[in-house]
Amino acid sequence: MADAFDALVDKETGYAALDDRISKPADKRIQLLAVLKHPDLPRHKNNRELAARRRVRKRNVSVGPHSRDGARAWDTFQTLTATSAKLGVGFVPSLRDRIVTPETTPTVAERVAQRVGIAVPSSA
Repeated sequence: MADAFDALVDKETGYAALDDRISKPADKRIQLLAVLKHPDLPRHKNNRELAARRRVRKRNVSVGPHSRDGARAWDTFQTLTATSAKLGVGFVPSLRDRIVTPETTPTVAERVAQRVGIAVPSSA
């Protein structure tokens, strides 16, 4: 894969501006290819930007919330979805379990507390 990368950034087109642009990734070769050795590395470190991107994608697809309550519901569900993903829990199955068997299914707060190893009073 590194050979393919080198072949790509070493290409010359004859257009100075394009050749300059093509060669720019070569300066960051080590960082760009690090993901091949460590695929678990995050693509970036800015979690806030990632959360904002999700929000913008949702707004673009849905043409925005239609009320203040709708905006709050979006925020709530996006937060729950992101937290579930970080905990390695499927959001929809977890939500279903909380609705069907709330007495035996831990809340998101209880799951977070369990993950970080702190005690949380039961919601019952």
